[in-house]
Amino acid sequence: MTLPLPIPDPRARRRLEIGLALLADGQPEDAADAIRAAIEIAPGDVEIRYALGQALEAAGGDAAAAYRATLELDPEDRMGAAVRLALIGAAPAPAQLPEAHVRTLFDQYAPRFETSLVDALHYRGPALLRRAVDRIVPEGDFDILDLGCGTGLAGAAFADRRRRLDGIDLSPGMILQAMARRLYDRLEPGEIVAALAEWPERYDLILAADVAVYIGDLAPLFAGVRAVLRPGGWFALTAESQ
Repeated sequence: MTLPLPIPDPRARRRLEIGLALLADGQPEDAADAIRAAIEIAPGDVEIRYALGQALEAAGGDAAAAYRATLELDPEDRMGAAVRLALIGAAPAPAQLPEAHVRTLFDQYAPRFETSLVDALHYRGPALLRRAVDRIVPEGDFDILDLGCGTGLAGAAFADRRRRLDGIDLSPGMILQAMARRLYDRLEPGEIVAALAEWPERYDLILAADVAVYIGDLAPLFAGVRAVLRPGGWFALTAESQ
């Protein structure tokens, strides 16, 4: 169950804004003081607790305590406090990014996702997948499942080779953007590994553009993909080098 975040207190928000501005200006100690003042007004505000961790991390203070307090307030971890704890060496690295954190990020990002990714960053993941699939199977149509479909960039790249096109994405905001393309036969919000375990359809081609980076242990993903691939089917995914 997803718990609602508290309604922001405008007085606390103002102090948070001052703190974040100080942090951006390279004054983490003063930022931490301003954010502590915000916490006194709104002690249950998860975003403010997380911001204190950021300020203390920059100042060399006890950021771990602030991030743990964030997790206590929001066990689903929409802010990604568990990741910050791991990065500062205060906790083991999680097996994958918290679902609630990824969902929150991409729900917020959905309206400007394509502008930022394609226009600004010149993202080519779907085009690279299309090129690879065309090289291996140059002709014919597929029943396609698009994992982490986002706004539908990969679906659009394979639109002329689809018999059927389905998509899964953790972010409902992204699903709404993909629906607007009118390319997909079925779109479902959900965590992809869990969804694959119960998915009723079978496919000739499964796509995962810029998905693996958000998953730690890839073995469950590959097992789930294998279960819904037809014999002789293909799994096309992108990965990142370090």
